[in-house]
Amino acid sequence: MLAVLAAVEGVHLRPARITPVWTSPGHLSGSGRLTSSIHRYVTAARESVICSTFNFQRSSALWAVLSEVAARPEVTVRIYMDTAAADERPAAWKPTTTDVARAMPGAAVFRTVAWEGSQVRNHAKFIAVDHQFLVVMSANFSRSAEHANVELGMVIEDPVITQSVEMEMASLEAGLYERVS
Repeated sequence: MLAVLAAVEGVHLRPARITPVWTSPGHLSGSGRLTSSIHRYVTAARESVICSTFNFQRSSALWAVLSEVAARPEVTVRIYMDTAAADERPAAWKPTTTDVARAMPGAAVFRTVAWEGSQVRNHAKFIAVDHQFLVVMSANFSRSAEHANVELGMVIEDPVITQSVEMEMASLEAGLYERVS
């Protein structure tokens, strides 16, 4: 029993591995991974993917990858979106929250609601994969964010941090989001 407790304690004492993730025109950034490679974490998901973004465009590499992963019955996919950004001025290049829900029927898609008379804005931009990897970034889910803008993010490999973000989103869900059907 002591060996098991020591192993569990050791897992929690292990420092998180943090790697910068960059986007720059012409891939000029000289350190860390590229934002355009983030979709690989989602593709490799075996259990869960939780995404949160302000703006989600079909041009994003994540669009095709999330569609594919959401179709896998063994992977739970949750997507949190900003209602105003997605739904107020529909355009062919940016899906509405309803478009995302229809394109990814295996995913639970959520959009922001009004809180105390004002529309909540979802500016949290992250991807949590398998309760283990957390990608926090300035980038929206778009081709320009993945290839042309100057963007910075961090990949954090730590189950405690990742699960704390997942739990916080779950607690915010009831009051600040509604499920899109």
